[in-house]
Amino acid sequence: MAGTPVAATPLEGWLRERIAREGPLSFRDVMHAALYHPRFGYYTNLRGFGASGDFITSPERHPAFGWLLGRQALDVWEALERPRPFKILELGAGSGALAEPLMLFLRDEVPDTVYTLDEVSPSLRSVQQERLRGPEFRWQGVDEPAHFIVANEVADALPVHRVVVRSRRFSELHVGLDEHERLSWVETDAARPEVEAYFEALHYKPPEGQVVDVCLELGEWVKNLSRRLEARGVALVIDYTASPPRDSLLTYYRHTLGSDPLVRLGQQDISAHVDLRTLVRVAIAEKLQPGATAQRGLLFNLGFAQVQARLKGPTDRQALARLVDPDGPGGQIAAVFLLRGLPGYRPAGAVGRDWPEPARLPSLPPDQDEADFLSQWREAFTASEENC
Repeated sequence: MAGTPVAATPLEGWLRERIAREGPLSFRDVMHAALYHPRFGYYTNLRGFGASGDFITSPERHPAFGWLLGRQALDVWEALERPRPFKILELGAGSGALAEPLMLFLRDEVPDTVYTLDEVSPSLRSVQQERLRGPEFRWQGVDEPAHFIVANEVADALPVHRVVVRSRRFSELHVGLDEHERLSWVETDAARPEVEAYFEALHYKPPEGQVVDVCLELGEWVKNLSRRLEARGVALVIDYTASPPRDSLLTYYRHTLGSDPLVRLGQQDISAHVDLRTLVRVAIAEKLQPGATAQRGLLFNLGFAQVQARLKGPTDRQALARLVDPDGPGGQIAAVFLLRGLPGYRPAGAVGRDWPEPARLPSLPPDQDEADFLSQWREAFTASEENC
C-alpha cells in the first residue's frame, strides 16, 4: 500500500492534519489559512512585489497611479474645507507603492497630512517601513477615523465560500482528503443558511450547476470601513468586481494566472472578484452614498492624459498604457466611491476637473521591465462588465 503523499508545502501538511482531525473544511477556511496563517500564510511571508513577485497591482505598474490618487485626495481635502490635520487611511497597503507617490503629490499641496497604513502582515509592514520614511506616515492596528480611505485590491483577498446550485438548492464545496490522502473537493448536501440569506438579499439565484464564490465577510468589511470614516469623508474602493457574483477565483504564481487554489498552498496568491451589488447594498444601509466608474475613467478624470503626454520614455508609456487598457485593469477594475456628509459633492475621479499642468511627475527608471502577462489577463477575464 502506498504511503501518505509528501505535502508540497508546509501549509498543505498543516491542512491535511486538520482535515484528518476535523473532517472536510469549508473553502473559506482553506483560503483564509492559505493567505493569512501566522506561520505559513502567503501574505504572512510575502516580500516580493512587481516583477520580482507573483503579480503586479496598478501602483506597482507605475507611480503615476498613486500620484493621480493624490489629486483625488486633494479634491476631498478641498471639499471638506481643508481640515488640519487631513487624515488618510490606506487599508492593505502592500509594498507602499501607492502611498509613496500619493504623498509625493500631496506633500506640496496639503500642509498637514497624517497618512495611516493599516497592515495586518508583519512582513508587509516591515517592507512599508523601509520604504516610507516621511514624518506623515503612521502604522497602527486600532480603528481611527479618517477623512479619506483608500482600499486598492484589498477586498478581493477576503476569503470566500464556494457554492453550487443543485436541484434548485445550494450545496457547498468543501475541501477533504481523497483515498490517496490528497486534498480534493467534497460537495455537501446543503450550504449553510447564511448563503441562502446572502442571495435572498441580492434577489438573485445562480443558474443550475454554476459554481459561485460568495464572500460572507464582505458586508462586515464594508461596515468596518464605514466605522473608520469620519462624519464627513470619502472612501475609495478599487478592485476587480463581479455583478452578480460568479465563479471568479484566480491564483497568481510567478506572473502566471491559474484557477486551482489547492496547489502551492501558502505560496501563491488567491483572489476572488468583489460582489459589487453587496458592496453597494451594505454601503447604502450604512448611510454612505455610492458611485462607481472603471479604473480607466478614474485615471482619465484625474488627469491621466497630462501624465501620458509628458512621460514619453518607452517603459513609462508601456506601463501607463496597461493602467488604462480596457481589456485589462483599465476596464476590469472598478473604482467605487463611498461618500458621507458631503451632499452635492461629486468626486473629481468620477466627473473630472480642470487640472493645472504638473511641475513634476513620477517616472520609471529607464531600465525597468515588467513580466508581460497582459495577454493572460485577457484570456482569464470575460468581456468588461458594466460597473456603474
